[in-house]
Amino acid sequence: MASPLFRRPRITLIVVLLISLSLISTSYRGQPPAISSAKGLVRGVFTPLRQAASAVVTPVYDVVAGAFEYGSVKRQNRQLQNEVALLKNRRYADAGAQAALTSLTATLKLSFATNIKSTPAQVISYTPSNLQLSVEINKGSHQGVRVGNPVVAAYGLVGRVIAVSADSSTVLLVDDPNFAAGVRIQPSQQLGLAVGQGSAGSLAVQLVDPGTVLKKGQLAFTSGLQGEIYPAGIPVGRVASAYTPPGALEEHVALTPVVDLARLYYVSVLDWLPAGAP
Repeated sequence: MASPLFRRPRITLIVVLLISLSLISTSYRGQPPAISSAKGLVRGVFTPLRQAASAVVTPVYDVVAGAFEYGSVKRQNRQLQNEVALLKNRRYADAGAQAALTSLTATLKLSFATNIKSTPAQVISYTPSNLQLSVEINKGSHQGVRVGNPVVAAYGLVGRVIAVSADSSTVLLVDDPNFAAGVRIQPSQQLGLAVGQGSAGSLAVQLVDPGTVLKKGQLAFTSGLQGEIYPAGIPVGRVASAYTPPGALEEHVALTPVVDLARLYYVSVLDWLPAGAP
């Protein structure tokens, strides 16, 4: 059984409700002063209750609405990020296509070896390893490529063909340790033997007399001397450094390849073999 303390507020609430209903029913027939006072009393009772309920409900509503809005914002964010990534990929693809087109155009207009027939080819993969630095191209024996053919790009020598299949070939790069080519450094016409230095992306020129004056930036071309495996006049590299170590019997000369071997798109295979080659 409820205690008097709990019954009294309940009775008070019932009375207030009855008074409210009476006030509503009489609101259409004028409002005597007593009625107006009673309505004010009711308003004074219910207004705090309404405000308290609003104070409880409003934050809950805000939290629920905020949760839905947060989810929507996350979805929009994700969509925008996907669109940005797509635009970046398109930009990179466009840049790659432009670079490839530039490479192909330049390769078709060589400024050297102009009297030698050539076959354009696309680089389809790199095959760098601890044993060999090479690339694969999409032309092979069906297109007339032979082992020993020099391979060039727009600015100079890339390497030579060392293996051929029906529709692809392997090209040994100039920075491979097994690469060697006779070179002539201009303008001094100094002869030497350029050899690859491995993954460092450079070449060393051997057999240069000590004390030979060479300057940074001077260009080295294939010498094309009798017995050479490359025709004359193909740019190979530029002098990066030249000095005589104490007690050395030859000049220490380093070349930087003229071709960016890390960014090969298109190359040309020269239809040329050294004299006496099968």
